[in-house]
Amino acid sequence: MNYESLLDKKEATQLKLLKELILSSREGNISLLAKKLKVSKSSLESYIEDLHEVLETYQGKILLVEEGSNLQLNMANTFSLVQMETDFYLNSTKYQILSYLFQHREFSTVFLSQELSISESTLFRKIKELNTALKEFNISIWQGKLVGEEAQIRYFYFQFYWYLTESKKETLNSSEQMYLKMIEKALDLELSFKSKKKVSLWLNITKKRVAISNQDYHQLAEKCRPYEKDELYLKVRELTLRMIGNYAIEIEEEEAMLQFVFLISMGILSESDFDEYSLVRSRFTPTALLDTVILETLLMYYRPLVMPRTLEKHLYFLLAQIHPRLYFFKGDIEVHNEEQIWSIEASLSGHSIRVITSHLLDIAQKQLGLAEDENNSLLYITEIKYLSVVVILDNVMNRDVTVGISLEMDGLFKEAVTNMFMIQLNSINGVICEPYQTKKTYDLIITNNQEAKWQTDYYVISEVGTEYDLKKIKETIRNTYTQKNSSKLNDSLL
Repeated sequence: MNYESLLDKKEATQLKLLKELILSSREGNISLLAKKLKVSKSSLESYIEDLHEVLETYQGKILLVEEGSNLQLNMANTFSLVQMETDFYLNSTKYQILSYLFQHREFSTVFLSQELSISESTLFRKIKELNTALKEFNISIWQGKLVGEEAQIRYFYFQFYWYLTESKKETLNSSEQMYLKMIEKALDLELSFKSKKKVSLWLNITKKRVAISNQDYHQLAEKCRPYEKDELYLKVRELTLRMIGNYAIEIEEEEAMLQFVFLISMGILSESDFDEYSLVRSRFTPTALLDTVILETLLMYYRPLVMPRTLEKHLYFLLAQIHPRLYFFKGDIEVHNEEQIWSIEASLSGHSIRVITSHLLDIAQKQLGLAEDENNSLLYITEIKYLSVVVILDNVMNRDVTVGISLEMDGLFKEAVTNMFMIQLNSINGVICEPYQTKKTYDLIITNNQEAKWQTDYYVISEVGTEYDLKKIKETIRNTYTQKNSSKLNDSLL
């Protein structure tokens, strides 16, 4: 799911237009943009006209300038499109429906349509569209209620509110601080401000949901069985019974399980707190086993290089932030543009990291028994998290691809062009580019001599400084790296 699914077609297209302009150096042709956005030119022109009025509310911080058939985006240095995105989402009818459901638990169609100033038929259509988006979370709006596994409902609302509003909070009220101090003391944790905001949001969601009758905890109870003797779980259980007991509510055992799952799944523990926890947590729970398997896979891939112990501990901590969410929950909300992230990876890395991350995700799915599901955003967001882990590791332990520049040109021009290639290629992680030396061995040689013959791979440039040559050289470097190291993946744990 992504937040754009909250928007109507016009608002979604307007937002996509602004994002497209940012990705294309902030300018573009209206006809070409219409094709990319899959709308007619006349529709896009109408949307642009309406968008000008919306942008006026930002007092010149963001402007669309039309010059004939071209469109240019100008933004103040201190303005981010994220602010405008958030405003779009918060003002959407679908956001208001979900928020009303959270606050009131259920609604009547007649009342809510009047409350939102829309027709009943429009409300039914919005609910149908929301159910399509919510499907990956295994929850839905049915007969005026949000139905599904209780863990999934709370997880959804946590994700939903965290990125839109709660992550931006700058202060916590005295009541929130009191509960947070109680939690820190009982669990012997030291929470960062970000973690405190997350816990505060989760507590608010818990307060809203805890008294609802006939909650479904079936899947959660099944998945939590291996954790029933976990020391942190036992502490959380005692704390949960004590805190919720103050509300004079009879709660299920699964309520404590859900609080524990939140704590280990949402990046709450600091690295030092996790280090303490890792000393006592079982190594044989599904998530702990997967942490070890993925870490061992990475260690094997980077052999014969030896990973520093401090880095190994750090990666173990990062993996332990990823896997509980993958094990206990389903679905996620896409915040960042997935294609753009992989595009950046392709431009900055000397090898295809996606070969590794895809392999890691395959291992995780097999280990946790997760079926392939193209509608489950959590799977591909997990792969992006693996990308972050591998980038950190790669930066410390990359196996270099060596590139030699051998050009036949006049001395000064040769030096200038060689330096140009070195600047462009040395910026790629894992690449060492230098003037060709006869006594050295290279993985790739770049030359302008069509007649030259080398014992290693070489690339003959067609013209100095062309985008085509640079793109092909980068592709060749990535292929070279993959050929050198792909066997490592085949030998790693499956």
